[in-house]
Amino acid sequence: MPLPAAVGYVAVGLVAGLLALIRTGPQAFAPGTCMRLEPFLDSQVVGQGLALKQLCDAVCDHLSNENPIKPLVISVHGPPGVGKSMMHQLAARALYNTGPEGDLQCPGIDCPGYKVLYGMDYISSEREEQHALLRAALMEHVRSHPEALLVIEEYDKLDCATRGFFRQLLENARAANVTLDRSIVMLESNAGYLQLHELLEAAGSRDMISAEEAQKVLKDLVFSMWTSDECEERTDTLKMLALVDFFLPFLPLERPHIEQLFVMRLQDRRRALLAEKLAADLTWTPQVVQFLADRVDFEGKYPIEGAKEVGTLMTRYISRVLRPWSSQLSGTPGKSVKAAMSSVAGKLKKAVKTPSKATSGKQKSLAPPAPHLQLRVQRDRRGYEQITVSDIDSRS
Repeated sequence: MPLPAAVGYVAVGLVAGLLALIRTGPQAFAPGTCMRLEPFLDSQVVGQGLALKQLCDAVCDHLSNENPIKPLVISVHGPPGVGKSMMHQLAARALYNTGPEGDLQCPGIDCPGYKVLYGMDYISSEREEQHALLRAALMEHVRSHPEALLVIEEYDKLDCATRGFFRQLLENARAANVTLDRSIVMLESNAGYLQLHELLEAAGSRDMISAEEAQKVLKDLVFSMWTSDECEERTDTLKMLALVDFFLPFLPLERPHIEQLFVMRLQDRRRALLAEKLAADLTWTPQVVQFLADRVDFEGKYPIEGAKEVGTLMTRYISRVLRPWSSQLSGTPGKSVKAAMSSVAGKLKKAVKTPSKATSGKQKSLAPPAPHLQLRVQRDRRGYEQITVSDIDSRS
C-alpha cells in the first residue's frame, strides 16, 4: 500500500476512535468526586442530611481504595417524593463529570456507566424471557463499564430468581468474567416508610435520629421481608444481607422542607429570566412561599406525596403569571429578543421630541429598561387569594 494511503487510513482510524470516545463520554469516575459530591447533593436535596453524609463518606472511602474486594452496595429507603431518585441522578452527574451543574445528558452520553433498572416485577408468562434479557443487558453493561453506578429500583419486589441472580453477581462477579469491585450499587425501595415515620415521631426531630438506629430498623425490615419470601435458605438470605454496606434512611419531609423547595424553584425562575435578560430582577414576598406551601396536601405535618406537588404548583401559580412578562420581549412570532427590544426602542424614540442641533450628536437610541418583577399575594374581586406579578420600577 502506498505510504500516503496508509497514512490516510491511520488518520481516519484515529478520527473514528476519537469520535467514538466523544460519543461514549467518560468511561470511569471523574477525578475529584469527593470534593464536589456532597456540596452538589446538599444544594439540591433537602431534609436528608443523615443519609447524604453517610452516602458521601461511603463513596469517598470506596473510591480512595485502589483495590476494593467488592462493589459498594447501598440500600436506600423512604417514601416516594423525598429525594431518593434525585439523589442517584445527581450522584451520577458528580461521579462522571467534573462540572455536574452543566447541561448534561445524564442518564445518557455524559454518564454512560449509570444504569437504572426498574419495573422488574414481571408477570409469570413472560418472566423467563425477561430474566434472560435482563441478565444479558446487565452483563454487557458491567463489562463495558467497570466503574458503574447501578441502581435497582423497588428491589424489595424482585422475584426469587432475579434476587438470586443479583446475589451471585454481587458475591462473585468474576465467575461471570466481569469486574464489579470498583462499581457502586444502589438498591432503592419505598419499603420502610412506616418504620421511618415511627422513628421520626419517637425521636421528635430528624436531628435526634442516629445512623445506627436507622440502619438497624431498615436492616431488620429487609431481613424480615426476604425470609418471608422463602426464596432461599436462611444462610443465603444472611449472605445477601451482609453484602449491603449501608442502609440509608430518606425520612419523610416536613413543611419547612417544602417551603425551602419552593424558594429553590423560584430562584431557578429568577436565574432563567436574568440569563435571558428578560428582567432586571425577580423577587417575591414571604407570603408567596406561604401561599404555595398551603396548597400542598399534608397529613399532619408531613406532605402526603413528599415534594411531588412542588412542580405542579409552580406551573399552576407561577408559570402563568410570569409568562406574559417573558413573552413581551421573546414571544413575538419570528422575532428574537433583541429584535423585539429594538422594536420597542423604536417606538419610544418616535415619542421623543426631535433634539436640537446642540444635543443631536449626543442623543442615543433609547432601549426599554428591563423590568424588576415582584411576585405578591393579593385578593381578587371575589376575595380569593392569588399570586400576581408587577414591575416595581413602574410603580415608583
